[in-house]
Amino acid sequence: MDLSQGLLLKNLILHGHRKDYRVSFQPGVNIIYGDADTGKSSILRLVYYLLGGKQIKLDEEIVSSVKYAILEVAINGFPYCISRDIFNASRDIDVYSCKYSEISNSFPEKYKSSVTKGNDENKSLSDFLFEALEFPAVRLKQSPTKDSSDTARLSFLDLFKFMYLDQDDVGSTHMLDIGNHVLETKNREVFKYIFSVLDSSISELEVDISRKTQEKNQLINQYATVTSFLSQTGFKSPEDLDEEISNIDNIKLEVQTLLSDLNDRMTSDSELYEGLKHALNTINLKIADQEEVKNNSLRNIERFTRLHNDYQNDIEKIKASLSSREVIGREVQEKINCPICETLINIGDISDMFDIPSETRLIGELTSISRRSKDLKQLISDNRTNLEAANAYLTELYAEKNKARKFIDEELESSISPYLAERDAIIKECAQLDERRENAVHSLKVRNKQVAIADQIGRLESTIEKLKLKLDELKKNSPTLNDVIADLGTDLNSFIQQVKIKNHHGVGIDKRTFFPLVRNIEYRKINSGGLRTIVSIGYLVSILSQKLRKETNIPGLLMIDTVGKFLGKTPEDSEDAQVEDIDVIDGVADPEKYKNLFEAIFNVASEFDEKNKLCQIILVDNDIPRDVAYENQGFEIAHYRSNGINGLLIGLIDDWDTTPRK
Repeated sequence: MDLSQGLLLKNLILHGHRKDYRVSFQPGVNIIYGDADTGKSSILRLVYYLLGGKQIKLDEEIVSSVKYAILEVAINGFPYCISRDIFNASRDIDVYSCKYSEISNSFPEKYKSSVTKGNDENKSLSDFLFEALEFPAVRLKQSPTKDSSDTARLSFLDLFKFMYLDQDDVGSTHMLDIGNHVLETKNREVFKYIFSVLDSSISELEVDISRKTQEKNQLINQYATVTSFLSQTGFKSPEDLDEEISNIDNIKLEVQTLLSDLNDRMTSDSELYEGLKHALNTINLKIADQEEVKNNSLRNIERFTRLHNDYQNDIEKIKASLSSREVIGREVQEKINCPICETLINIGDISDMFDIPSETRLIGELTSISRRSKDLKQLISDNRTNLEAANAYLTELYAEKNKARKFIDEELESSISPYLAERDAIIKECAQLDERRENAVHSLKVRNKQVAIADQIGRLESTIEKLKLKLDELKKNSPTLNDVIADLGTDLNSFIQQVKIKNHHGVGIDKRTFFPLVRNIEYRKINSGGLRTIVSIGYLVSILSQKLRKETNIPGLLMIDTVGKFLGKTPEDSEDAQVEDIDVIDGVADPEKYKNLFEAIFNVASEFDEKNKLCQIILVDNDIPRDVAYENQGFEIAHYRSNGINGLLIGLIDDWDTTPRK
């Protein structure tokens, strides 16, 4: 396949906080399908944004996971990487003239976004895309019928309207700004530009050739200045710089091997250190055990002493009771007068009123408490002995610990320290190699910039020659608008015929609005949503198909989001079947039409392939017909299932389910 002409998407890379997320594209048909809310539409929105879109709607998982996005493309066979901040649409866009794998060796060109817009000194991304695609840069009249009308520069986003049907545009009565008179008028001028039938095509081409010739001459002068400077300063050639970087990488591998060997030797030569460390750990464990013994002995001594004192108090009380028993327990017959009322009192009668324990009971209690008090004395004595032994052992252990620490310090100083010094030297050498490599890479970027200027000069020369050929062709045989409309109508009729709608007649292009006609009804007046879906897709596919037979000013890229919008995709007896009466009448609710729609698109891609022409069609839907999926295996570039069944990715951000969220 000849990929030298046109725009070919290669890879969409989302540079994330946790990892990078990638979607790879291929020439021909690319199918993205799966469950809702898995990021399918986000892929097309990101492509549109990276090719100059003014803004982008971002899903939550992308906002929290992605830093910026890069689109790797090939334009007329040359590799480019477009890098853009997805959170600030007004920031400049970086374009690297290389493959994604070579970005680190290249300086990017800065281009203005469609939000800030460019000028003659600061080009926009739109200007870059027109130049890279070798499309003529023109200015369109805002009111084509007025000679004095203001003009505005044609934007790549103006072309994109004929390359991208998003979810809202498929089958919509507002497709291509229908209902907005100003934008409809502009879109008709863009339509003329695509097919080189603008009234000002010849004059605009002459102006564009002149402007590009001036730009080429400026680049030649710039290249000569840069080349002279690099030559005078003794700058190395790209080949020498590549060789230097390779040599540095090889040396660094050797140094890293030395570092690994050193680490192994440090481990094997530190057996004594490990033994001392093990002994120190053992001592620490013994110290911990003896500290526990010491603390237990202290607690026991305190507790037993307190209990012994209580017993001593009880013994004194019992002895006092025995003394009282001797006094109070004797029979006394003495009589005395009451000190208060002078009544005669018999003391013997008073003693009967007191409960005096028997002497045997008191002596037994005294003996028991005395025995327990004696046992406590022994326990206190034993714990004091244990405490003294623990303190003595702890003194020995702490002495051994200090000795082990001293030996460890000496071993580190004698055996480990030299290794550390050698290791520091190796790490220092690694740092120096990294610095040398960084300088070499920077120098290589400068050289690559010089090469990029030379390549740009070559592309401009090629563009100028092609524009001159196109100018000569326009002067000799300029296409007419009627011819373009007739050819486009033929392609549209062929496409709709393949889909096999009922009552197929009156298919063409309206000569006033340039919109499709079916059954002689202009697109916006078609009542069936399903039929509008088929016609809207067929219209853009037909514009793409024109590249098979003539040179047009539009890339061979087409993106369609939700191919089956408004179409019945399941048999009528299915529980999921939902069809509108008018769609049944038109016959577009039949699942066969859904399948035919896919096959018609595949047929166009196959025709491009047979003629070795570049075409890339990206289709998005929740599902695709089974027969189409089976017969066209390999065209699927992304298939998502939110539950991850059968090992499928859960979405564009495939680790979203493992990420903690507030």
